[in-house]
Amino acid sequence: MTCHALKSTPFNCYFPNRRPKQGQQPAPPSGFECHSLKPKTSGRPPVREQVLALYLIVNLLTATIAVGADTSLDAKSPFDKKPTAFSPFDKKPTTKSPFDKKPTTKSPFDKKPTTKSSINKTPASQPPSIERVRELETSDGVRLEMAYYPPKGKAIATVILVHDLNGSEKTVRRLAAGLQEAGCAVAVPDLRGHGNSKSEDYDISKKKLLVNQIRMIPASGGGRIRSHARIKGDLETVRNWLKQKESEGDIDLDQLCVIGSGLGGTLAAMWAVADWHWLPNTQGPQGQQVKAVILISPVWADQGVSMTNALGARIRDGRGDIKPLLEGLPVLIIAGTNDRQSGQLFQRLKGARPMNWSQESADGTKQQSKRKPLRNQNKAGPLVFEEIRSSLRADKLASLPSGNRTPLQLCVRFIEETLPAND
Repeated sequence: MTCHALKSTPFNCYFPNRRPKQGQQPAPPSGFECHSLKPKTSGRPPVREQVLALYLIVNLLTATIAVGADTSLDAKSPFDKKPTAFSPFDKKPTTKSPFDKKPTTKSPFDKKPTTKSSINKTPASQPPSIERVRELETSDGVRLEMAYYPPKGKAIATVILVHDLNGSEKTVRRLAAGLQEAGCAVAVPDLRGHGNSKSEDYDISKKKLLVNQIRMIPASGGGRIRSHARIKGDLETVRNWLKQKESEGDIDLDQLCVIGSGLGGTLAAMWAVADWHWLPNTQGPQGQQVKAVILISPVWADQGVSMTNALGARIRDGRGDIKPLLEGLPVLIIAGTNDRQSGQLFQRLKGARPMNWSQESADGTKQQSKRKPLRNQNKAGPLVFEEIRSSLRADKLASLPSGNRTPLQLCVRFIEETLPAND
Protein backbone atom coordinates (compact mmCIF):
# COMPACT_ATOMS: atom_id res chain seq x y z
CA MET A 1 0.00 0.00 0.00
CA THR A 2 1.46 3.35 -1.10
CA CYS A 3 0.00 6.59 0.21
CA HIS A 4 0.68 10.10 -1.02
CA ALA A 5 -0.38 12.88 1.28
CA LEU A 6 -1.28 16.19 -0.33
CA LYS A 7 -1.71 18.97 2.14
CA SER A 8 -2.75 21.73 -0.19
CA THR A 9 -4.53 20.01 -3.06
CA PRO A 10 -6.73 17.15 -2.00
CA PHE A 11 -8.76 15.48 -4.71
CA ASN A 12 -10.45 12.21 -5.35
CA CYS A 13 -9.71 10.08 -8.37
CA TYR A 14 -13.02 8.85 -9.65
CA PHE A 15 -13.68 6.65 -12.63
CA PRO A 16 -17.40 6.48 -13.30
CA ASN A 17 -17.18 3.64 -15.82
CA ARG A 18 -15.10 1.40 -13.71
CA ARG A 19 -16.33 -0.65 -10.85
CA PRO A 20 -14.03 -1.61 -7.98
CA LYS A 21 -12.88 -5.14 -8.14
CA GLN A 22 -13.65 -7.58 -5.42
CA GLY A 23 -11.28 -7.34 -2.52
CA GLN A 24 -10.21 -3.77 -3.37
CA GLN A 25 -9.77 -1.34 -0.52
CA PRO A 26 -12.32 1.47 -0.22
CA ALA A 27 -11.30 5.06 -0.99
CA PRO A 28 -9.51 6.81 1.87
CA PRO A 29 -10.85 9.90 3.54
CA SER A 30 -10.63 13.32 1.93
CA GLY A 31 -7.10 14.58 1.59
CA PHE A 32 -5.61 11.15 1.07
CA GLU A 33 -5.49 8.89 -1.93
CA CYS A 34 -4.45 5.32 -1.71
CA HIS A 35 -3.77 2.86 -4.45
CA SER A 36 -3.03 -0.72 -3.97
CA LEU A 37 0.00 -1.74 -5.89
CA LYS A 38 0.85 -5.34 -6.42
CA PRO A 39 4.38 -6.22 -5.72
CA LYS A 40 6.50 -6.17 -8.81
CA THR A 41 7.36 -9.56 -9.92
CA SER A 42 8.81 -9.38 -13.37
CA GLY A 43 8.38 -7.38 -16.58
CA ARG A 44 6.91 -3.90 -16.98
CA PRO A 45 4.14 -2.57 -14.67
CA PRO A 46 0.59 -2.56 -16.01
CA VAL A 47 -0.45 0.37 -18.17
CA ARG A 48 -3.15 1.49 -15.74
CA GLU A 49 -0.61 1.90 -12.97
CA GLN A 50 1.70 3.97 -15.20
CA VAL A 51 -1.14 6.30 -16.11
CA LEU A 52 -2.12 6.79 -12.47
CA ALA A 53 1.46 7.49 -11.43
CA LEU A 54 1.92 10.04 -14.20
CA TYR A 55 -1.38 11.67 -13.32
CA LEU A 56 -0.32 12.04 -9.67
CA ILE A 57 3.04 13.58 -10.57
CA VAL A 58 1.43 16.16 -12.85
CA ASN A 59 -1.18 16.94 -10.25
CA LEU A 60 1.47 17.42 -7.57
CA LEU A 61 3.58 19.79 -9.69
CA THR A 62 0.57 21.86 -10.76
CA ALA A 63 -0.67 22.19 -7.21
CA THR A 64 2.76 23.32 -5.97
CA ILE A 65 3.04 26.03 -8.67
CA ALA A 66 -0.50 27.21 -8.00
CA VAL A 67 0.13 27.54 -4.27
CA GLY A 68 3.31 29.57 -4.80
CA ALA A 69 1.72 31.78 -7.43
CA ASP A 70 -1.66 32.68 -6.03
CA THR A 71 -2.98 31.36 -2.71
CA SER A 72 -6.27 33.22 -3.06
CA LEU A 73 -7.55 30.88 -5.77
CA ASP A 74 -9.54 27.78 -5.10
CA ALA A 75 -7.08 24.94 -4.73
CA LYS A 76 -9.51 22.10 -5.03
CA SER A 77 -8.71 21.32 -8.68
CA PRO A 78 -5.88 22.59 -10.85
CA PHE A 79 -8.20 22.49 -13.85
CA ASP A 80 -10.65 24.95 -12.28
CA LYS A 81 -8.09 27.69 -11.84
CA LYS A 82 -8.23 30.85 -13.88
CA PRO A 83 -5.32 31.45 -16.21
CA THR A 84 -2.54 33.51 -14.73
CA ALA A 85 -0.24 36.05 -16.29
CA PHE A 86 2.59 33.55 -16.40
CA SER A 87 1.28 32.05 -19.64
CA PRO A 88 2.52 33.95 -22.69
CA PHE A 89 -0.65 33.02 -24.53
CA ASP A 90 -2.94 34.44 -21.84
CA LYS A 91 -1.36 37.86 -21.56
CA LYS A 92 -3.30 40.82 -22.74
CA PRO A 93 -1.85 42.43 -25.87
CA THR A 94 0.33 45.45 -25.23
CA THR A 95 1.33 48.32 -27.47
CA LYS A 96 4.79 46.79 -27.79
CA SER A 97 3.52 44.47 -30.49
CA PRO A 98 4.12 45.97 -33.95
CA PHE A 99 0.86 44.42 -35.15
CA ASP A 100 -1.27 46.04 -32.43
CA LYS A 101 -0.01 49.57 -32.86
CA LYS A 102 -2.26 52.11 -34.39
CA PRO A 103 -1.16 53.26 -37.84
CA THR A 104 0.87 56.43 -37.80
CA THR A 105 1.61 58.95 -40.50
CA LYS A 106 5.07 57.43 -40.88
CA SER A 107 3.63 54.75 -43.13
CA PRO A 108 3.62 55.88 -46.78
CA PHE A 109 0.36 54.01 -47.34
CA ASP A 110 -1.47 55.73 -44.46
CA LYS A 111 -0.53 59.28 -45.34
CA LYS A 112 -3.15 61.55 -46.71
CA PRO A 113 -2.52 62.67 -50.30
CA THR A 114 -0.82 66.02 -50.53
CA THR A 115 -0.69 68.56 -53.31
CA LYS A 116 2.91 67.55 -54.06
CA SER A 117 1.74 64.46 -55.93
CA SER A 118 1.86 64.93 -59.69
CA ILE A 119 -1.21 62.74 -60.06
CA ASN A 120 -3.40 64.91 -57.83
CA LYS A 121 -2.31 68.19 -59.31
CA THR A 122 -4.75 70.04 -61.47
CA PRO A 123 -3.33 70.60 -64.94
CA ALA A 124 -1.83 74.02 -65.31
CA SER A 125 -2.71 74.34 -68.97
CA GLN A 126 -6.27 74.61 -70.16
CA PRO A 127 -7.59 72.23 -72.84
CA PRO A 128 -6.81 73.45 -76.34
CA SER A 129 -9.36 75.67 -78.04
CA ILE A 130 -10.26 74.24 -81.44
CA GLU A 131 -12.26 75.89 -84.18
CA ARG A 132 -13.98 73.47 -86.56
CA VAL A 133 -13.96 74.67 -90.17
CA ARG A 134 -16.32 72.86 -92.54
CA GLU A 135 -17.26 73.11 -96.20
CA LEU A 136 -13.79 73.86 -97.54
CA GLU A 137 -14.04 72.97 -101.23
CA THR A 138 -11.18 72.17 -103.57
CA SER A 139 -11.12 72.94 -107.28
CA ASP A 140 -12.21 69.37 -108.14
CA GLY A 141 -15.26 69.58 -105.84
CA VAL A 142 -14.00 67.71 -102.76
CA ARG A 143 -15.31 69.08 -99.47
CA LEU A 144 -12.92 69.08 -96.57
CA GLU A 145 -13.10 69.64 -92.84
CA MET A 146 -10.30 71.23 -90.84
CA ALA A 147 -9.39 71.82 -87.19
CA TYR A 148 -7.90 75.22 -86.52
CA TYR A 149 -5.95 75.89 -83.33
CA PRO A 150 -5.92 79.67 -82.89
CA PRO A 151 -2.84 81.23 -81.26
CA LYS A 152 -2.82 82.71 -77.79
CA GLY A 153 -2.03 86.28 -78.73
CA LYS A 154 0.26 87.11 -81.62
CA ALA A 155 1.39 83.91 -83.35
CA ILE A 156 5.12 83.27 -83.58
CA ALA A 157 4.46 81.16 -86.70
CA THR A 158 1.64 79.68 -88.77
CA VAL A 159 1.74 75.91 -89.17
CA ILE A 160 -0.02 73.60 -91.62
CA LEU A 161 0.14 70.09 -90.16
CA VAL A 162 -0.38 67.20 -92.61
CA HIS A 163 -1.20 63.76 -91.17
CA ASP A 164 -0.11 60.43 -92.63
CA LEU A 165 -2.20 58.48 -95.10
CA ASN A 166 -4.78 56.39 -93.20
CA GLY A 167 -4.59 58.95 -90.38
CA SER A 168 -6.65 62.02 -89.56
CA GLU A 169 -6.61 65.21 -87.55
CA LYS A 170 -7.11 63.11 -84.40
CA THR A 171 -3.88 61.16 -84.89
CA VAL A 172 -1.74 64.33 -84.69
CA ARG A 173 -3.88 66.24 -82.19
CA ARG A 174 -1.29 66.01 -79.42
CA LEU A 175 1.36 67.66 -81.59
CA ALA A 176 -1.08 70.35 -82.76
CA ALA A 177 -2.12 71.21 -79.20
CA GLY A 178 1.52 71.43 -78.12
CA LEU A 179 2.37 73.79 -80.98
CA GLN A 180 -0.60 75.96 -80.04
CA GLU A 181 0.63 76.08 -76.44
CA ALA A 182 4.03 77.21 -77.73
CA GLY A 183 2.42 80.18 -79.52
CA CYS A 184 1.73 78.88 -83.03
CA ALA A 185 -1.44 79.04 -85.10
CA VAL A 186 -2.03 75.50 -86.37
CA ALA A 187 -4.29 74.31 -89.20
CA VAL A 188 -4.84 70.55 -89.41
CA PRO A 189 -7.02 69.42 -92.33
CA ASP A 190 -8.56 65.99 -92.74
CA LEU A 191 -7.24 65.04 -96.18
CA ARG A 192 -9.73 63.81 -98.73
CA GLY A 193 -11.06 60.38 -97.87
CA HIS A 194 -9.87 60.67 -94.24
CA GLY A 195 -11.57 61.56 -90.97
CA ASN A 196 -14.48 63.93 -91.44
CA SER A 197 -13.58 64.54 -95.09
CA LYS A 198 -14.94 61.18 -96.22
CA SER A 199 -17.63 60.92 -98.85
CA GLU A 200 -19.11 58.27 -101.08
CA ASP A 201 -16.41 58.76 -103.70
CA TYR A 202 -13.55 59.38 -101.28
CA ASP A 203 -13.28 56.92 -98.40
CA ILE A 204 -9.88 55.39 -97.78
CA SER A 205 -11.31 52.93 -95.25
CA LYS A 206 -13.21 51.19 -98.07
CA LYS A 207 -10.76 51.52 -100.94
CA LYS A 208 -7.45 53.17 -101.66
CA LEU A 209 -7.34 56.54 -103.29
CA LEU A 210 -6.29 56.62 -106.90
CA VAL A 211 -2.91 58.02 -107.84
CA ASN A 212 -4.45 61.13 -109.41
CA GLN A 213 -6.50 61.73 -106.27
CA ILE A 214 -3.41 61.57 -104.04
CA ARG A 215 -1.45 63.85 -106.34
CA MET A 216 -4.28 66.34 -106.19
CA ILE A 217 -3.72 66.87 -102.44
CA PRO A 218 -0.56 69.06 -102.88
CA ALA A 219 -1.53 70.46 -106.29
CA SER A 220 -1.42 74.21 -106.91
CA GLY A 221 -1.22 76.07 -110.19
CA GLY A 222 -3.02 77.17 -113.32
CA GLY A 223 -2.63 80.80 -114.24
CA ARG A 224 -0.52 83.67 -112.99
CA ILE A 225 -2.74 84.98 -110.22
CA ARG A 226 -2.82 82.66 -107.25
CA SER A 227 -6.19 83.71 -105.90
CA HIS A 228 -7.76 82.74 -109.26
CA ALA A 229 -5.80 79.54 -109.83
CA ARG A 230 -7.62 76.76 -111.68
CA ILE A 231 -6.00 73.96 -109.65
CA LYS A 232 -6.41 74.11 -105.89
CA GLY A 233 -5.78 70.93 -103.97
CA ASP A 234 -6.36 70.19 -100.30
CA LEU A 235 -3.36 72.08 -98.91
CA GLU A 236 -3.82 75.01 -101.28
CA THR A 237 -7.44 75.32 -100.13
CA VAL A 238 -6.28 75.45 -96.51
CA ARG A 239 -3.73 78.12 -97.39
CA ASN A 240 -6.42 80.27 -99.02
CA TRP A 241 -8.53 80.03 -95.86
CA LEU A 242 -5.53 81.13 -93.78
CA LYS A 243 -5.05 84.03 -96.19
CA GLN A 244 -8.49 85.31 -95.23
CA LYS A 245 -7.65 84.72 -91.55
CA GLU A 246 -4.54 86.86 -91.97
CA SER A 247 -6.71 89.94 -92.47
CA GLU A 248 -7.77 89.67 -88.80
CA GLY A 249 -4.17 90.37 -87.76
CA ASP A 250 -3.53 87.28 -85.61
CA ILE A 251 -1.35 85.34 -88.08
CA ASP A 252 1.30 86.09 -90.66
CA LEU A 253 1.55 83.83 -93.69
CA ASP A 254 5.07 85.04 -94.38
CA GLN A 255 6.03 83.02 -91.28
CA LEU A 256 4.60 79.76 -92.59
CA CYS A 257 5.95 76.33 -91.61
CA VAL A 258 4.74 73.05 -93.10
CA ILE A 259 4.93 69.85 -91.01
CA GLY A 260 4.23 66.47 -92.61
CA SER A 261 4.11 63.00 -91.06
CA GLY A 262 4.78 59.78 -92.97
CA LEU A 263 3.56 60.03 -96.54
CA GLY A 264 1.99 63.32 -95.46
CA GLY A 265 5.58 64.58 -95.25
CA THR A 266 6.10 63.81 -98.93
CA LEU A 267 2.86 65.62 -99.79
CA ALA A 268 3.86 68.58 -97.61
CA ALA A 269 7.24 68.84 -99.36
CA MET A 270 5.58 68.74 -102.78
CA TRP A 271 3.18 71.54 -101.82
CA ALA A 272 6.02 73.66 -100.37
CA VAL A 273 7.78 73.52 -103.74
CA ALA A 274 4.50 74.43 -105.47
CA ASP A 275 4.20 77.44 -103.16
CA TRP A 276 7.64 78.66 -104.27
CA HIS A 277 6.61 78.50 -107.92
CA TRP A 278 4.18 81.42 -107.43
CA LEU A 279 6.36 84.34 -108.48
CA PRO A 280 5.61 87.99 -107.63
CA ASN A 281 3.42 90.02 -109.97
CA THR A 282 2.51 93.68 -110.25
CA GLN A 283 0.42 93.45 -107.09
CA GLY A 284 3.31 92.11 -105.04
CA PRO A 285 4.49 88.71 -103.78
CA GLN A 286 1.96 85.91 -103.86
CA GLY A 287 4.08 82.86 -103.16
CA GLN A 288 7.23 81.69 -101.39
CA GLN A 289 5.45 81.96 -98.06
CA VAL A 290 6.74 78.62 -96.77
CA LYS A 291 9.84 79.43 -94.72
CA ALA A 292 10.54 76.02 -93.14
CA VAL A 293 9.71 72.35 -93.70
CA ILE A 294 9.58 69.69 -90.95
CA LEU A 295 9.35 66.02 -91.98
CA ILE A 296 8.52 63.32 -89.40
CA SER A 297 9.37 59.81 -90.66
CA PRO A 298 9.19 60.93 -94.30
CA VAL A 299 8.49 58.35 -96.98
CA TRP A 300 10.64 58.50 -100.10
CA ALA A 301 8.07 57.00 -102.47
CA ASP A 302 4.67 55.34 -102.04
CA GLN A 303 1.13 55.40 -103.45
CA GLY A 304 2.32 56.91 -106.74
CA VAL A 305 4.04 59.99 -105.20
CA SER A 306 7.78 60.43 -104.72
CA MET A 307 10.12 62.81 -102.93
CA THR A 308 12.25 62.89 -106.06
CA ASN A 309 9.78 65.22 -107.78
CA ALA A 310 10.05 67.71 -104.91
CA LEU A 311 13.85 67.49 -104.75
CA GLY A 312 14.34 68.08 -108.46
CA ALA A 313 11.94 71.04 -108.82
CA ARG A 314 13.65 74.31 -109.86
CA ILE A 315 12.53 77.90 -109.83
CA ARG A 316 14.04 81.09 -111.15
CA ASP A 317 13.83 84.29 -109.20
CA GLY A 318 16.08 87.26 -108.43
CA ARG A 319 18.66 84.99 -106.81
CA GLY A 320 18.99 82.78 -109.86
CA ASP A 321 18.12 79.18 -110.53
CA ILE A 322 17.61 77.29 -107.26
CA LYS A 323 15.95 74.15 -105.96
CA PRO A 324 13.85 75.22 -102.96
CA LEU A 325 13.68 71.93 -101.06
CA LEU A 326 17.08 70.57 -102.02
CA GLU A 327 19.10 73.73 -101.52
CA GLY A 328 17.10 76.63 -100.16
CA LEU A 329 14.48 75.92 -97.47
CA PRO A 330 15.38 75.11 -93.85
CA VAL A 331 14.56 71.43 -93.33
CA LEU A 332 14.25 69.41 -90.13
CA ILE A 333 13.98 65.61 -90.35
CA ILE A 334 12.78 63.69 -87.28
CA ALA A 335 12.99 59.91 -87.35
CA GLY A 336 13.01 56.89 -85.08
CA THR A 337 15.86 54.41 -84.88
CA ASN A 338 16.58 52.32 -87.99
CA ASP A 339 14.44 54.50 -90.27
CA ARG A 340 16.19 53.95 -93.59
CA GLN A 341 14.07 56.20 -95.77
CA SER A 342 14.62 59.17 -93.46
CA GLY A 343 18.35 58.50 -93.43
CA GLN A 344 18.46 58.32 -97.24
CA LEU A 345 16.65 61.63 -97.55
CA PHE A 346 19.05 63.27 -95.11
CA GLN A 347 22.08 62.02 -97.05
CA ARG A 348 20.58 63.35 -100.28
CA LEU A 349 19.98 66.79 -98.78
CA LYS A 350 23.35 66.72 -97.02
CA GLY A 351 25.11 66.25 -100.35
CA ALA A 352 23.50 69.45 -101.65
CA ARG A 353 24.31 71.40 -98.46
CA PRO A 354 27.82 70.27 -97.49
CA MET A 355 28.47 73.31 -95.32
CA ASN A 356 25.16 73.75 -93.49
CA TRP A 357 24.00 70.56 -91.82
CA SER A 358 23.93 69.03 -88.33
CA GLN A 359 22.97 65.63 -87.02
CA GLU A 360 22.19 64.14 -83.62
CA SER A 361 21.80 60.40 -83.26
CA ALA A 362 19.66 58.55 -80.76
CA ASP A 363 22.63 57.86 -78.45
CA GLY A 364 23.44 61.58 -78.18
CA THR A 365 26.27 61.69 -80.71
CA LYS A 366 26.37 65.11 -82.40
CA GLN A 367 27.94 65.91 -85.75
CA GLN A 368 28.17 69.19 -87.59
CA SER A 369 29.74 70.39 -90.80
CA LYS A 370 33.06 72.18 -90.38
CA ARG A 371 33.35 73.40 -93.95
CA LYS A 372 33.02 77.08 -94.74
CA PRO A 373 30.95 78.45 -97.62
CA LEU A 374 32.73 79.48 -100.78
CA ARG A 375 32.58 82.87 -102.43
CA ASN A 376 29.53 83.74 -104.53
CA GLN A 377 27.78 80.60 -103.27
CA ASN A 378 24.03 80.72 -102.72
CA LYS A 379 23.04 80.74 -99.09
CA ALA A 380 21.35 77.48 -98.17
CA GLY A 381 18.96 76.96 -95.31
CA PRO A 382 19.98 74.83 -92.32
CA LEU A 383 19.52 71.07 -92.51
CA VAL A 384 18.99 69.23 -89.21
CA PHE A 385 18.54 65.49 -88.69
CA GLU A 386 17.22 64.38 -85.27
CA GLU A 387 17.04 60.69 -84.44
CA ILE A 388 14.88 59.60 -81.48
CA ARG A 389 15.29 56.34 -79.62
CA SER A 390 11.94 54.88 -80.56
CA SER A 391 10.54 52.29 -82.96
CA LEU A 392 7.44 54.40 -83.64
CA ARG A 393 6.87 56.06 -86.98
CA ALA A 394 4.80 58.79 -88.62
CA ASP A 395 1.75 59.95 -86.61
CA LYS A 396 2.57 57.74 -83.61
CA LEU A 397 6.06 59.18 -83.42
CA ALA A 398 4.69 62.70 -83.86
CA SER A 399 2.45 62.14 -80.83
CA LEU A 400 5.21 60.79 -78.59
CA PRO A 401 4.16 62.14 -75.16
CA SER A 402 7.41 62.11 -73.18
CA GLY A 403 11.14 61.59 -73.37
CA ASN A 404 14.40 63.49 -73.46
CA ARG A 405 13.69 64.76 -76.98
CA THR A 406 10.13 64.63 -78.25
CA PRO A 407 9.06 65.70 -81.75
CA LEU A 408 7.13 68.56 -80.16
CA GLN A 409 10.22 69.92 -78.43
CA LEU A 410 12.31 69.60 -81.57
CA CYS A 411 9.67 71.28 -83.74
CA VAL A 412 9.25 74.25 -81.39
CA ARG A 413 13.00 74.77 -81.09
CA PHE A 414 13.49 74.60 -84.87
CA ILE A 415 10.65 77.06 -85.50
CA GLU A 416 12.00 79.52 -82.95
CA GLU A 417 15.49 79.37 -84.45
CA THR A 418 14.54 79.59 -88.14
CA LEU A 419 11.40 81.74 -87.95
CA PRO A 420 12.09 84.62 -85.54
CA ALA A 421 8.95 86.56 -84.73
CA ASN A 422 8.53 89.78 -86.63
CA ASP A 423 8.60 92.94 -84.53
